Amino acid sequence: MWQLRNDRDARVEAAVKQVLPPCQVRCPIKEAIQRTNVMISLLPKDPKKAREGVIQIGDYLYERNPFFTVCGYICGICERDCNYKTKGGSIKRRLLKRFLSDYYTPYLSDKKPLDAKKDKEKVAIIGGGPGGLFCAWELSKEGYDVTIFDNNPKLGGAVRYIPKYRLPENVLDTAVDNLIRIGGIKVERLKVNGGDPIAQLKEKGFKAFFVATGTPYPRPLTLGIKPVDWQGLENVMYGLTFLGEASQNLLPPDYFKGKRVIVVGGGNVAFDAARTAVRYGGKVTIVCLETWDRKSKDALPADPEEVEGAHQEGIEIVYQRGVRRVIGEKGKFKKIDCVKCTNVFDEKGFNPQFDTSDSIEIEGDVLLITIGQMWDRSFLQNAGLFDTAGRLAVDPLTHQSLLREEAFVGGDVRRVGFMVDAMAEGREAADSIDKYLRGEGLQKWVIHYEGSEAPLREIYKQAPPFKWTPPDHRMNFDPFEIGFTLEEAIEEARRCLECGPCISCKACVATGVQPALPTVKVDESICSGCGVCVAACNYHTAYLVDTEQLFDGRVIGIKRVSHSDPLLCKACGHCVSACPSGARALTPDPSRSEVDNITEEPGIVCFACKFGWGYAGDNTPFKNIKSMIPVVCIGKVDATEILEAFQKNADGVLLLGCADGDCHFQDGNQEAKKRIYLLHKILESFGIEKERLEVVTAIDALGERVQGIVNGFRDRLKSLGPLKR
Repeated sequence: MWQLRNDRDARVEAAVKQVLPPCQVRCPIKEAIQRTNVMISLLPKDPKKAREGVIQIGDYLYERNPFFTVCGYICGICERDCNYKTKGGSIKRRLLKRFLSDYYTPYLSDKKPLDAKKDKEKVAIIGGGPGGLFCAWELSKEGYDVTIFDNNPKLGGAVRYIPKYRLPENVLDTAVDNLIRIGGIKVERLKVNGGDPIAQLKEKGFKAFFVATGTPYPRPLTLGIKPVDWQGLENVMYGLTFLGEASQNLLPPDYFKGKRVIVVGGGNVAFDAARTAVRYGGKVTIVCLETWDRKSKDALPADPEEVEGAHQEGIEIVYQRGVRRVIGEKGKFKKIDCVKCTNVFDEKGFNPQFDTSDSIEIEGDVLLITIGQMWDRSFLQNAGLFDTAGRLAVDPLTHQSLLREEAFVGGDVRRVGFMVDAMAEGREAADSIDKYLRGEGLQKWVIHYEGSEAPLREIYKQAPPFKWTPPDHRMNFDPFEIGFTLEEAIEEARRCLECGPCISCKACVATGVQPALPTVKVDESICSGCGVCVAACNYHTAYLVDTEQLFDGRVIGIKRVSHSDPLLCKACGHCVSACPSGARALTPDPSRSEVDNITEEPGIVCFACKFGWGYAGDNTPFKNIKSMIPVVCIGKVDATEILEAFQKNADGVLLLGCADGDCHFQDGNQEAKKRIYLLHKILESFGIEKERLEVVTAIDALGERVQGIVNGFRDRLKSLGPLKR
């Protein structure tokens, strides 16, 4: 089992411009998705041994995202930009994190508190949702005396409204409770006796404040900007109120039994309300402004899985309709009058347009309104955070209030988004608060993130299907989605294209697959500019440039030579092994020193890919092998290394590579097979049987099959007789 390194060589450096996998660019907290996917792919398949690795991965994630166990159930925003999206289906990163969560959540209660002295200023976090919790965590790690002020029964903010069939309550409780315990964070109720809450907390010694009160109030029903009146009618309520009562188990199981429930809205909250209403016995219809067409700018904002789940559970969806009137009869809700929505967004943003001549009526017994949430305006007004125009005056980069320097604002109260958006703002605000309290300027570098292209490969694996409990067995609040097993998680992690450059990942260094990241060097004096390296590179890294040739200080001509983009290079070595002139080299190249050390005795020389075979077998002696040479990819083993092995009295050469479609460097085994095919012809010309050079492509992470494969190869070599030299 590897031991995760966290020294300088194994860490990932930040830069003003960073090329990252597009999934990581999309993630608001820039979670190291590729890095941890690689780590998961290297787990042994034995559950007891794998647990050690999962805990190490979990510890790495937890320091940067103490909510990752929750994200594994509800956050898949990164999957929307996965390069695999159109090539077999996005990598199921959310389920991979849920796999980690299922192992790591029971371990959280044993995790020790942070070793950080609380010797810095007192900071008040007003609001205990994801943004506030994240800000508190980051400041606590830096030694600040942090108190979260929240008046809800439990911390968690709007995440508490997510139904238990999506997010089990114990997972959220464990994450929140241990974040508070491990971080050494205090929690109190906010007691404000009217007036300015920040001023009252300043009197208690707090020096800085993060306001993350969210959007606790439902948004009123409108048609465009025109309010739609429903006041006084029974059986009309806000979906947020309904979800809050459901989350606290305040409703009887048959609350909507036999009733027709209409839900107005098209986001995840609307679908949460609709699918929860079904579980309370309702026959549900969703009415939304948006279209079903995912390619349209007016596409339904809810996650595709939510829409699919709703369809499976018998929920009807009426698209492109806005509510013009709520109609009652004898004081009770009866139906809604809906007009056609022709456009949801224009160049100004959200600006619905309607055709009032096209209308329909939909009858029901209950109406749930879920079209968004609003601020607690009075609190923000009393805190002095609104400007004269009634707007929150906040610097969008530093989150500092433009009206009072000690106050910082973030999360949904500043900009409504996903849970992870609020988490990112909490982290950013913590950094600004730290600088403010240390008297530093808050000016920030704006990091430009650029998504890397999908690497070229021959095989793209299909995404595994979702495993859900059948609809007729899921009409309860038990989780309906079945998570990955250990083997399924390893297989899905190996499907990752690992698009990002090595310097943004370094998983191979952190797990000991290689001691350091090598770089590709080009000797321009012997480069012929043939372009073979460009064709061999799967990562859009190698390219040709024209350079001036100088003699005696004068330009005498132009020569075309190859170059590699150091930011994008994966140092897989495919270009090195493909170069016919030997102009390219890896520096350092650990396998080169191993080739130099091959002894002169007869025997088998084995090149083994460390991703598929080698890391578990590094310290295991194998019989009948005179040299075991670990490489990061068999695609980088070039012809000269193989011929050199035969020159040093090898009876046979064996290459152990990854299975088809599993190569971490994109079809390296295919490159090796092509090279071997040509080498067979060369060997035969020297009187060496082609059977003495063999490629095996499979996965053997524990090194359990190596000895059997070697023994079989040895027996085949014996049948050929001694090698004539």
